[in-house]
Amino acid sequence: MPGLHGDAADLAAGLSNGEVSVHYQPVVRFADRRPVMVEALARWHKPPTLISPDRFVPLAESSGLVRALSMLVATRAAAELAPLWQRLRLNVSVNLPLGQLLLPDLPAWLHRALRAGGLHPRQVALELTETTEVRDRSALRRALLRLREARHRVLLDDIVLDDERSWLFGLPFAALKLDRSLVEQLPGDAHVRREVRRMVRLAESSGKQVIAEGVSDQRIWQVVRGLGVHHAQGYLVSRPLPAEALARWHGQWRGSALG
Repeated sequence: MPGLHGDAADLAAGLSNGEVSVHYQPVVRFADRRPVMVEALARWHKPPTLISPDRFVPLAESSGLVRALSMLVATRAAAELAPLWQRLRLNVSVNLPLGQLLLPDLPAWLHRALRAGGLHPRQVALELTETTEVRDRSALRRALLRLREARHRVLLDDIVLDDERSWLFGLPFAALKLDRSLVEQLPGDAHVRREVRRMVRLAESSGKQVIAEGVSDQRIWQVVRGLGVHHAQGYLVSRPLPAEALARWHGQWRGSALG
């Protein structure tokens, strides 16, 4: 990767000098439209440029900066959302790659980050967001149980049709997140709808919930809700927002007429 070392140095500087911030994309419950959670998403503004997460997140992973990035997001989320908790009651999810999720000290450093900001572990979920092959099923199960013991829910993200990771559905994840590319197919593809309905039944049989990403218009909202999916995330609900905009969004959403 040309320029990797220079880019990594820039990212390390950005993490320490305040260039990396956090935005929050809301998740709502289909049954009553209640906002229940936000996903914490890192944003890197290296003046005058906004650098895409598609570029800097893989860079963080390949250059050994992913722990620093994850800690910044968790710490910032705790500090920014704890003051809003009594009013909004929004939990938060933080993205973690497989390598970080498996580390035995993950619960300890998460608790330190959350305690500094004022959130409890049960208010913070973790999202396994990448498709790296899981080579040690037992190690992942142990990690999930360790995190559950520490009161963290863990979500399996980026689920697609005929997902090669489908065997992971049997592990103690709290929820499955349907990838936007899958959700966008639902209105026009009966086969995809049948498969998602089957996936929802399978998830519910083991106590899991299903979250649909990419709910971008009312047609998708109605189709996904009709399939029994539990929660919605996407541009119809809200784009990612800075923490200071969440209270206003919350009031507007609760007052909207979406069915």
